[in-house]
Amino acid sequence: MRLLVLLHGLGQSPQAWQDQVTAMPAGFEAVAPWLKGTRPGRAEQFSVTGASDDVLALLNQHGAEQMSLVGVSLGAVVALDAAIRAPETVSHLVLAAGQVNPPKSVMRMQRLVFSLVPAKRLAAMGVEKQRFLQALDEAARVDFRSRLGEVTAKTLVLVGANDKANLTAARDLAAGIPGARLEFVPDAGAQPNVENPEAFNALVWPFLAGAAAEG
Repeated sequence: MRLLVLLHGLGQSPQAWQDQVTAMPAGFEAVAPWLKGTRPGRAEQFSVTGASDDVLALLNQHGAEQMSLVGVSLGAVVALDAAIRAPETVSHLVLAAGQVNPPKSVMRMQRLVFSLVPAKRLAAMGVEKQRFLQALDEAARVDFRSRLGEVTAKTLVLVGANDKANLTAARDLAAGIPGARLEFVPDAGAQPNVENPEAFNALVWPFLAGAAAEG
C-alpha cells in the first residue's frame, strides 16, 4: 500500500476529494486532512511551511517512508513546498491550479473580491471568512521560482481548460520541475477535482499507478 495524501484548495474542505476517493483504485491508503490553519473552530493560523510540516508528519503517523501528494490550489502550494523541502519523502506529485509566484495585482484583486463575500455565504461552505483571507494573504507571498529544480518527485501539473488565471503558473511549474508533464482538464476551472472529477481522475489515477505498483 502506498500513502496518498489529498490536499484541498482554498475555500474547500477535505470532502472536496469525495469523487476521487470513491474512484480510487487498489493499492493506496488515502488521507485527506484539513490543511493546518484552515479548519473552522481551531485557533491556529495558516502558514505554508506550517501546513507542509503537518503533511510531512503524516509519514511517521502512517509508518511510511514515502508518499504521493495531490493538491489543488492552496493544497498544491503546500504539496509543492513539502516536495521541495523533503524531496526524498515524495515519490509522486500532482499539482492542480498551483502557483509559483502569484502576481501581486491578481492576488490583491482576489482578496478584494473575497472580502466582499458575506461571511455567512462562506460559512455555508464550511469556511471562516477571516481564516480564508489570512490563508489567501499567506499564499500571495510564496515564491518557488528559484527552487523548482529541487523537486525530485515524478510530477503531473494540471490546469482546468477554462482556468486562464492559473495557466501561466501551470506552464511555469511544468517548465521548472524536472520531467514534469502538463495536462489540461477539460470543462473545468480553478477547482478541477470537483468541477470535472471524471476527467481529473482519468489523468491522475494512471499517473499514480506507478506509485501503487511500487508499494
